[in-house]
Amino acid sequence: MNRVFFIFLAAALFICMKAASAADGYCSLAGGPTAASYDIGNMNISNPGDNVPGTTLPEQNVSSGVQNASITCACTGGPYRYIWLWGDTSLTNPQSANGYIYYDIPGNDYIQVGVKVSTLNDYVSIPFGPIHNYSNSKKYKCNTAFGLSLGGGNTGGSVRVSVRLKKSLVGQSVINNVLVASTYWSMGDTGGANHGPESTTNIYLNGIVTVPQNCVINTGTQVVVDLGSLYATDFKVAGQKPDNYTSKKINIPIECNDMSATANLTMRIEGNASANIPNAIQSDNEDVGVVVTNEDNVPLIPNNSSSVVPFKLDESYRSNVTLYAYPVGTTGNIPKEGLFTTLAYLRVDFS
Repeated sequence: MNRVFFIFLAAALFICMKAASAADGYCSLAGGPTAASYDIGNMNISNPGDNVPGTTLPEQNVSSGVQNASITCACTGGPYRYIWLWGDTSLTNPQSANGYIYYDIPGNDYIQVGVKVSTLNDYVSIPFGPIHNYSNSKKYKCNTAFGLSLGGGNTGGSVRVSVRLKKSLVGQSVINNVLVASTYWSMGDTGGANHGPESTTNIYLNGIVTVPQNCVINTGTQVVVDLGSLYATDFKVAGQKPDNYTSKKINIPIECNDMSATANLTMRIEGNASANIPNAIQSDNEDVGVVVTNEDNVPLIPNNSSSVVPFKLDESYRSNVTLYAYPVGTTGNIPKEGLFTTLAYLRVDFS
């Protein structure tokens, strides 16, 4: 009984391996992946009531120009009638709504994007695959280069894009050349269980979402803070300000429009945080950073959407936010002498 079972298992394993080898035809372009860049333009939200989480903007349909490429599929058997199309993305936090799968955009707290790629019969949300590109004759050969038209009216040459608000925004939110999807090709009877490691086309997205609500900080000019003259030897401990140093007060006027005076507004800070002292913004002196705090001396953590200063507008849609700043050592080393500067950005959010 044991001997018969062993022979049967070996035969079954041989059959599975043979079927898999005929479907493992990962394809790649001779010149590497092509780039398709799409611009959905400036999308305006004219009604302030639509500037709320969950709002989706009108679907955009965009196409790329035709690119002729040489493709080779590493497989066995054939020739085959099919090559297979896959779509995938490296974006995170998928959420399904309105027939799309929406993903977060890296570095953007306000909007999500959903992408559908044209296939033989329809537009399909990423990720997908395998979907075949049918040929009437068995013309696709393994390990042999053949021409493939990408873009235009060809499979994968058009995309539909839907933008969804993740949170209310002020002014504009920009999508700047974000890699939102990639397409892959494979060859075989079934397309296999997954796509290969190398994409054929990388799809990049550009666009702007604009809302009527807008706030201007310090009448649109820079807020300049002079931290004064300091002794290099005063920076004794990383993360601590010099002894007897008095933090500099910063008054920041804000003026908004098309916004309720009762709106829940917050201000936060963005910049190049110190690798050693996360509360500090790194200066152009590698041993010095600057910490910005609220009126209660609580540091505003750079690039942290939860580390904010709430404020209210008056009846003229104006407000004034008070912050404080002080320098700190970031390495524990005595900094080199000379002028140092630090650049940071102030951002206003509302909900």
